[in-house]
Amino acid sequence: MSEHRFTRDNTSATTAPAAVRPPHYLHNLRYKKPTEAARTSPEGHTLRALSDLTVVTCACGLTTPALPNDDARLAYEQHRNEIRDEMA
Repeated sequence: MSEHRFTRDNTSATTAPAAVRPPHYLHNLRYKKPTEAARTSPEGHTLRALSDLTVVTCACGLTTPALPNDDARLAYEQHRNEIRDEMA
């Protein structure tokens, strides 16, 4: 056995206290499929199949209505770019 004792040198630690650090995950961007019943027009015609619709949600409060997949993808990408710009 060795007589050496190892101690931590905390002089180089530069981490900020938890209260000062910004929250890491203000956003949690997700695609969701709508769970509501099939949408119909007042005349009883189905407007669009639910499988063709997507909702975009985020922890910051963004929630889109049920959009066609291409429009939902566009909304997702726009919000993702806003998040990226916010972090820079």
